[in-house]
Amino acid sequence: MEKIEISKLFKDSGMQTTLRRATFDRLQIRPQVNYRGRTQDEVFFQKQDGANVEFEVVRRMDFEPEGVFEITAVYTVRRALNDEYVGQDVDFRELLRTLTANDFNMLCGNVFSSMSLIISQLTLASNGVPMVSPPVYCGIAAKAE
Repeated sequence: MEKIEISKLFKDSGMQTTLRRATFDRLQIRPQVNYRGRTQDEVFFQKQDGANVEFEVVRRMDFEPEGVFEITAVYTVRRALNDEYVGQDVDFRELLRTLTANDFNMLCGNVFSSMSLIISQLTLASNGVPMVSPPVYCGIAAKAE
């Protein structure tokens, strides 16, 4: 499949974002343990409805080893296709596999900034110190096998 530029695939004005859910779980903090925080972002194709395409954007923050907190924010991003791509057979799942971090930021607009704000608000309410996550796409951290 020839790579399609995100800037040409979607209309600039045709984006809707919706917060679907945010979860925050405080976990035990053990003394003498050094925790390493991690942020992971994933974008999933949900559906195409005529000229509109819907994606789910998920940000997870947690710690290794398990402790402190786990937080997840999930948004839906709905984009309108440019007229020239309406009716074409675009494999959006495959397209997502080829995108760079900059492409994801363009695809999802300000969703990552909104996620950062939600996470900051929830952690501020929990312990009085806001945890500010990156306002841009972070990708997936390497998972230990």
